[in-house]
Amino acid sequence: MKDRFFKSFSLFNFFVVITLFLNVSCSNELENLEDVTQKQEENFVMAQRLLNSNEITVTANGDDGNKPINTLDGDLKTRWSSKGRTGKYITYDLGQKMKVDEIKIAWFKGNERISYFQVAIGNTTSSFQTVLNRKTTGSSGSTLNLEKYELPDTEGRYVRIRGFGNSSNDWNSITEVQILTTEQTTPPTGNAVVVPAKIEAENYTNQQGTKTENTSDTGGGINVGYIDTGDFLEYEIDVPATKDYNFEFRVASLNKTIRFDVLSNGNKLSSISKESTFGWQNWITTKKTIRLNQGKQTLRLLATDGGWNINWLEIKEASTNPDPNPDPGNSGTPAGVLGGLVNWKLNGYSGTFNLGASNNGLTYVDKTPNLSTFSNPNWFYTDGTWTFFKAYTGNPTSSGSGNPRSELRELTTNGNANIYWDGTTSKEHRMIWKVRVDHLPQSGKVCFGQIHDKTDKFDDVIRVQCQGDPFQSSGDIKLRINGYVTEVLEGGGKTVGTITLGQELYYELTYQNSIVKLYELNSSGNRVKTIYTSKSAPAKENYFKAGCYLQSVKGKTATGSNDFGLVGIKEIKVFH
Repeated sequence: MKDRFFKSFSLFNFFVVITLFLNVSCSNELENLEDVTQKQEENFVMAQRLLNSNEITVTANGDDGNKPINTLDGDLKTRWSSKGRTGKYITYDLGQKMKVDEIKIAWFKGNERISYFQVAIGNTTSSFQTVLNRKTTGSSGSTLNLEKYELPDTEGRYVRIRGFGNSSNDWNSITEVQILTTEQTTPPTGNAVVVPAKIEAENYTNQQGTKTENTSDTGGGINVGYIDTGDFLEYEIDVPATKDYNFEFRVASLNKTIRFDVLSNGNKLSSISKESTFGWQNWITTKKTIRLNQGKQTLRLLATDGGWNINWLEIKEASTNPDPNPDPGNSGTPAGVLGGLVNWKLNGYSGTFNLGASNNGLTYVDKTPNLSTFSNPNWFYTDGTWTFFKAYTGNPTSSGSGNPRSELRELTTNGNANIYWDGTTSKEHRMIWKVRVDHLPQSGKVCFGQIHDKTDKFDDVIRVQCQGDPFQSSGDIKLRINGYVTEVLEGGGKTVGTITLGQELYYELTYQNSIVKLYELNSSGNRVKTIYTSKSAPAKENYFKAGCYLQSVKGKTATGSNDFGLVGIKEIKVFH
């Protein structure tokens, strides 16, 4: 009996010990599982991102002359306005599907009246879903500044604001709009790589869908492959200064064209397209010049097509590759001040200037010879800092225009031939130039930058010009956009701001996906304001021009020695 008791007791104790052990083990396992789950949750955060105005295209189904683009110019003094309590709306195209989280709207006279509206999101312009209904409650009515409206996270490409008038009248008027999106990201696991640098493809901080494998490329190691459309690689980088950098990508593919986008903090910077190398380990280096902004950022390589490998990428100082505008070291000439103008020709004149004579004594020259050393005090000269372009009313011009010009026309990189590039593709074509307008002719109008097309249909795709008083040489004048993008697509030329004669301007003119944009740059060359965004203008044979191109003086003669246009340029570069 005693032995059975002790056996029973021992067996009982054994089960108790086992039970306690299992409870403790399960408890620890649950705690560990909770820790793992928490860590996994901590590794994924919802990052909110404010879309840049240059990522968005805006349209509306009506306006009173206050255009929809005014809601993206960063200026609370401009606005879009359209009258009507039903059926009036403004639509923002984000360019691709995004998860929209929040919208900020600044209302015209927002501190005096309540504006009634709805916000809708859709993947197409025929599939909108209302996500915010303020048709009866409206805005706060208490501020001119941006008002924040939280939205349920909704995926879509288009954001539409429908207007229903305001508490005072039937007008719908918005001065500024900001759209914020969210995306799930993984925080960087290490320090950012300081540019310039070479980065092995496998040293990503985040990726989706890819795998690594051994490589037979020079240097051995591993490469990243198994890439499908939509997969991506991310790298944390630290950029010391805003400027253009030369990117090199070491890539290979069996039978597919290598296609991917380069993004920074979600903003698309460039698209890469390289023909097949006809082998998974047949490696080639493809290059692209890309502008990076200063600061730490997440660089993403997003596959727009699958079936390729990448071994490494390298970001170099732009000076390590040929500059499209090399400096010949002769800064004492007009061309030398502008880097030699190897990839430009000058539309100018020959002969002895004689104001009042037929054609002012001159003959029009399509391509001024010996441009690297050429100078003439009457139409092309320098003070050592600026190169000046001058044209008098009555000067001769080309057969296709009645307006005189002293103007640069873009050529191929080596200067051997005219260049024509396609503005309808995803490749961004850019001209940056530092320019000033010093004097106006009898018409008060001068064009100082443009995109021209080879065909008569588009002709001057865009002319960036100014308008003031006849013979004006000081004070403020209007900054105007003319050419096909306004005169045909918008029914007339458009004033987009005010500039001052003699003021140094730093502008960037771009053409991509049939959309023309004009940006204002700061002293570092960073885009700080979108001055103008066009509607779709699908011109395919384009080239840049810049200089002094008189307007509205066709067939006229000079009224005196002050009847001229004068434009100075101190920097000009193009990138394709």
